[in-house]
Amino acid sequence: MECAEETPVEVESPLPPTVLTLSNCPGTTPGTPQSKNQLKKQRRLAEYAELRKLRREKERERKKQKRREAKELGLPLRSGPSRKELKARQISAGDSSQPALSVAIDLDYDDLMQERDIAKCVKQCLRIYTINRRCPHPGKLHFTGIRRNGHIHESFKKNDGWENWHVEYHFDRTHREVFEKAQLVYLTCESEQVLEKIQPGVTYVIGGLVDHNHFKGLCHTRATEAGLSTARLPLSEHVDMKTRSVLSTYHVFELLTKVAAGQDWTAAILDTIPMRKGAKAKGSNQAKEDQEPEQPLEQGEASRELEKLKQTEARASSASESESQSQDS
Repeated sequence: MECAEETPVEVESPLPPTVLTLSNCPGTTPGTPQSKNQLKKQRRLAEYAELRKLRREKERERKKQKRREAKELGLPLRSGPSRKELKARQISAGDSSQPALSVAIDLDYDDLMQERDIAKCVKQCLRIYTINRRCPHPGKLHFTGIRRNGHIHESFKKNDGWENWHVEYHFDRTHREVFEKAQLVYLTCESEQVLEKIQPGVTYVIGGLVDHNHFKGLCHTRATEAGLSTARLPLSEHVDMKTRSVLSTYHVFELLTKVAAGQDWTAAILDTIPMRKGAKAKGSNQAKEDQEPEQPLEQGEASRELEKLKQTEARASSASESESQSQDS
């Protein structure tokens, strides 16, 4: 007898893991055709971008004219250090073998942000550069993970002179490729390790992700999967806040620069974070309670009810006395 040929059994291959992108992220909706108002807005933005250089030239001429007028009147030309002095500070800090602070902004999130969020991210990078530039002791600043000709790179190009910033740009190279793993500490609010002080020889990585909490914990997940050390800022150890302890990228950088300059954590946090977070120094409420004399827990309504009860008892006792006197008479 001829044996029946066995049909090969198809083995299903395991599906590759889903890559989290902006299109399949929870909380996002697919794009829709643009309306007439959106098209008009795009045209206005394009015209605004074309005239940007002309406006900058006019602004420079106005500043030059103001400086000439101030010089003729014998007034001071500037209130702070000049650009040359600020540039010299950065160069001297960059040439030092052991800078007081080394920070890398992780910009390897090109496909996870919308256009407006990318613009906000680059604007925060500009503010970080300004904070570091005007710091008395500038730190070493790195922008890593920039994809060449990507969305973030194109947004950088919209800022005149960005390539002349005293910043280490790393195109198509992440912080893991630029630095040794032992030298990196990724700052995330989900970390269990608390950053007590700034360590020399360590580069602190800040995630340059503006996502409005769509990718919660993504920076921490990436850092732990890469085997990097993580740490969180000691916010809850020094201040009490009304809102969640999530800071923007430039707030984290500004806080690090102040602590690296010698300021204590409590003062640096209170000087840096926005007023809307309602931060108060740890122990300030307790000290205030210790200074105030102890008062009964129930005042207000309880004291008024007690007073009414006393008045009622007084009227009742006076009425009973008058009745007894009338009976005696």
